[in-house]
Amino acid sequence: MTGLQAALNFNDFDKLFVGFDRLHNQLANRVENYPITNYPRYNLVAIGDAAYRIELALPGWKKQDIEIKQHKNELTIEGKEKQELDSKEERYIYKGLSGKTFKRVFTLGDWVEVKDAGFKDGMLVINLEVDTPESEKPKAIAIG
Repeated sequence: MTGLQAALNFNDFDKLFVGFDRLHNQLANRVENYPITNYPRYNLVAIGDAAYRIELALPGWKKQDIEIKQHKNELTIEGKEKQELDSKEERYIYKGLSGKTFKRVFTLGDWVEVKDAGFKDGMLVINLEVDTPESEKPKAIAIG
């Protein structure tokens, strides 16, 4: 068992993944070989049956240093912060604070799309919605 498997008990997430069993399995399989990483901290919020929200705590970050991409069923959130001096006359004597970077990848269920994203007071909020095609929705059959 890897460190991440020990840190995460996927049974706790079962309620979040109702109807997303494939997503749950993909997530569990992907993290089993990854080292423990807790940055940035995030929340996953279910809103009814057809919407979700991802909240990432990014204190000290600027909006222009964060990139969000969706490709097929993967949502990637990446941050790259450059540390620059204020003037050309300044130089580092010692640099113990490195520029921060992070990359979080979320696997989305089928037909989940990013609706919008916002960044305020160090909190990145990404709203997702499920747009299931009519042909994939269950239909009621009348009993005659």
